[in-house]
Amino acid sequence: SHRFCKELHARVKEINPDIYILGEIWHNALPWLRGDEFDAVMNYPLGQSIKDFWIDKSLTNEDFEYTINRCYTSYMQQTNDVLFNLLDSHDTKRLRSDVKNLDEYFAQIAVLFAMPGSPCIYYGTEIAMEGSYDPDCRRCMPWKDIEAGKYAERSKIIALFKADAVPSNSQGDGSGNPGGTDHLANFLQEGELVLNGHLQIPDLKHKEKPVSLQPPEQAVVSLCAAGNHLV
Repeated sequence: SHRFCKELHARVKEINPDIYILGEIWHNALPWLRGDEFDAVMNYPLGQSIKDFWIDKSLTNEDFEYTINRCYTSYMQQTNDVLFNLLDSHDTKRLRSDVKNLDEYFAQIAVLFAMPGSPCIYYGTEIAMEGSYDPDCRRCMPWKDIEAGKYAERSKIIALFKADAVPSNSQGDGSGNPGGTDHLANFLQEGELVLNGHLQIPDLKHKEKPVSLQPPEQAVVSLCAAGNHLV
C-alpha cells in the first residue's frame, strides 16, 4: 500500500538518506515516484520498447521514437536519472531467446547503455545466454566456458561500462554531449559506431529516415540506415 511505502521510505532514509529504494512495477509508476515512496522502479516499459522495435518488423522508426520518448516524459527528471533499466530479468524470457541475430542483440544493449538511468544486466545477458519463461530464464551460468574465454568478445560493451569509461548519463562528459557517448564510440573500432554528437545505432531494418530520441536533457540516439555491426 502507499501508506506502507511512505512509512518505509521515511524510516529507511532516516537510517541512510543514500539508500536506493527500488520498486518492481511493470506499468506507469508515477503514484509511487513522487519523492516520498520509491526512488525508482524497474523500467520494463523502456526495455519492452527497445525489444519490440527489433522483434516486430512492422514497427517504424517513428514508432520507436514515440515509445522511447514516452518512457522519459512520464516521470520527473530526477527519477529518469536513476531508473532501473533492463532488457530481461528473472521474470521474463531472456532477450537472446527472442533475438537470434547477435548484431541486433548487442545493438539493443548499446541503446540500453545510452539511455538515462542505471542499466541493469541480468546475469548471463552479457554473454547472450538463452532462456525461455521462468524457470528456464534462471539457468546456471556456464562458468567453465566463460573462464575458457568462449564469450570474451561478447562482453566488450559491458566491460567498458564496468571500467567506468562511460560517464553517468545524467552528468555528461564535459564536451556538451549528454551521456558521454563519445567514449563508447572511441572504444568501438572505426566503422562500427559513428558519432556526430549523437550515438549512431545501425538501423538493421533498413529504414531511411534517422530518428532522434530525446529524453529531456539526456542522451540522443539516432538510428541511421547503415548495416554496420556493433560487435
